[in-house]
Parts: sequence; C-alpha cells; structure tokens
Amino acid sequence: MVDYARTERDALHEVHRRFFRTGRPEFLAAFHAANEPLWAAYREHRITLAELRLERWARMGAPPSAAAAFEDALCRSVTLFPDARAALRRLSLRFRLALVTDGIAHVQRAKLRRTRIGGFFEHVVIAPEVGLRKPDGALLHHTLDLLAARTRDALMVGDSPVSDGGCARAAGVDFCWVNRTGAPPAPGVPVRRTVKALTTI
Repeated sequence: MVDYARTERDALHEVHRRFFRTGRPEFLAAFHAANEPLWAAYREHRITLAELRLERWARMGAPPSAAAAFEDALCRSVTLFPDARAALRRLSLRFRLALVTDGIAHVQRAKLRRTRIGGFFEHVVIAPEVGLRKPDGALLHHTLDLLAARTRDALMVGDSPVSDGGCARAAGVDFCWVNRTGAPPAPGVPVRRTVKALTTI
C-alpha cells in the first residue's frame, strides 16, 4: 500500500541534507549497504529493532539524532501507491481485513494517521508491539486469532517474498505477492498468486 521506495527516498534526502556532506549517490549506497544486512539480522533474531535503528546510522558515522530525524521524515513523507485506497475500499466490502506490519511502532502509527487508511482494517497488528517480527508464523496466528479466522480461509498479501511470504509460509497461510517491479521469484517461498497491482487482487 505504501510506496516505501518513494517514502524512504524523500526521508533520506532530508537526512542527507542535515547530516552529511558526501555526494547523494554515495550516501544512498552507504545507507543501503548498512541498512539491508541489519534488517536481515533483525529478521533472524540476531539484533533488536532498537539496535537496528541506531546501528545503521552509527555505521555511517552519523550522530544518534539522525535516527530520530529519519523516522520523523518517514512519517511526514509517507506516500500511498495510487491504487491503494480504492483497492482497500473494494476489498473491505467483501472481506475482513487486518494489517500486519513490521517496523518501528510509532512510525507505523504515524503513517496510518497521515494516510487515513486505518479504518479499512478490523485490526492493526504492529509486530514489535506484540513481541514478534516477520517472518515469524506466530505473527499471523496472532492476527488470525484476533479475527477468529482459520488459516485455510486467510490470504496474506504483501510485497516482500522474504518477510511477508516467509511469514505466510511459516503460518500455513496462502500468499499473494504484489510484485510491482517484476522481480524474479524468491527461492523456497510458495506463492499462490502474483499480481502487479492491488487492483488485480
């Protein structure tokens, strides 16, 4: 639903302007080189979210205040994909929806307020608030318990075959991959359906 690439790009632009003197391409390359392995370590329970939030900036030589600046900028610059609101409206008329999201709780809550999409969901489950993280299957089981729904009646829709698809696989739930970029399938992640946009679900 959230165009995270655009949201992150705009937030990083602000952080770069405030804290760094390197060129923009070099800054972006350094950020992704630090950030992506840390998220992998977080998913594998090798670090905490608090450690991730600070360590990615420490590796780039930025002060701890860069973490808060980045998170604030993410909240302000959050952008939905153009098809998101209409798709949620249509799906909510036919199905019971729950939002399952990883990430920093106060950032996710702020994004929901800013985009005003929270009302489409019966439940919003932010993984750190319940002591879980993707791709733990327990995260989906917790959500299904809130909905009083069965795994065989559920469908996980997400844009990450690693975290979303892995979560669905671990929980025994079918997975619909929203593959907007045409990326190749991830090995070992069964996909019930692949779509290019939310409007085709």
